[in-house]
Amino acid sequence: MKCDYLTKAIQKLDLKNIQNKQISKIGEGAWHNVYKIEREFEEDIVIRIKKKVAYGHLQEYKENDLISEYESTKVYYQYANKCYFNICPTFFDYYLDESLVFTIESFMGKGNTLQSLNHTEAFSVGEKLGDFFSVMHSNPHDIKGFGTLKWCGIHLEGEIQKEANQIWQDDNDFYINVLKKLISTNLNFDTEIVADKILNIIGQRRRNQQRISLVNQDVTPENIILNLDNVSIIDPFPRLDFDLKYAGYFVFCYKFLLPAYSNAPRYRSSSYSQNANKMREIADGFIKGYTGNNVSLTKWIMSEYILWILLETYEHLEVLNEKDIGYKTLQQMGDEDIIKNRLIVCLKELENSCLTF
Repeated sequence: MKCDYLTKAIQKLDLKNIQNKQISKIGEGAWHNVYKIEREFEEDIVIRIKKKVAYGHLQEYKENDLISEYESTKVYYQYANKCYFNICPTFFDYYLDESLVFTIESFMGKGNTLQSLNHTEAFSVGEKLGDFFSVMHSNPHDIKGFGTLKWCGIHLEGEIQKEANQIWQDDNDFYINVLKKLISTNLNFDTEIVADKILNIIGQRRRNQQRISLVNQDVTPENIILNLDNVSIIDPFPRLDFDLKYAGYFVFCYKFLLPAYSNAPRYRSSSYSQNANKMREIADGFIKGYTGNNVSLTKWIMSEYILWILLETYEHLEVLNEKDIGYKTLQQMGDEDIIKNRLIVCLKELENSCLTF
């Protein structure tokens, strides 16, 4: 067997006569090692084994947090598959014990790499994803609240329990506060252009409350099976949040964020920077799929794109103002020099976007 933990997982699942040749390691993230199990007379499955150490720290066993995490994945898969036939694994379960934590789900195929896609294919993948997320964000759900999903002992609910209108206005207030803090610094950027644009966006945004949807915070290519015929989504990071805000987040990730993070240790092997043009094609295809070329809707999504850049810019500033940069941040964002240089890139993108969109 590939490792002791995997051997134990296979035993827990009572999988009979599994040979080494049927097992392959297909991935490794910050939190899980991922294995594919090929079965002769049943569908292939994927086992994700929770790491004991992540970002240099021993992970304490917190059962309720793990249930929240995995029940969130389960419910996301269920809602997604109601929107789009088999876009996510149709089977998902998990096992929790202080000595071993793992999930098991349907294998969704290998998919293409970013490098192997041409620009037309990249646009098509984005268009399919945009169409899916449009449906997913529009479909009703029965999970109460807003924000991070928590297991209350009976069901999932958002950690924030307030009136939707209050949550919406708080969200708008947050952007204004971030803008004020950014303007008050000595950073070199055109504060007038940025402030005018952000204030205009928030002024209109307050009058057009968005829908609270089940959204996905992790839309990186590693969690999307890039099959040209059947695009699939795996290992989501669900939460309850506003629909167009997270449509803008997808565009933000592919147009700017992921290529900009290519020099951080966590992403150096991703080749995002080398494939930045293809990722922009995916983002453009997403906009078409999500909006159906609706000009007004596209404008709203690009307004959310600008707000995400604003937040990213300020996050870099906050990290640089800390006395010590923690190990996890160093892995995810890079060292102080990388963060300083990316802050400059963020400011330029913020200025340019405020002028362009």
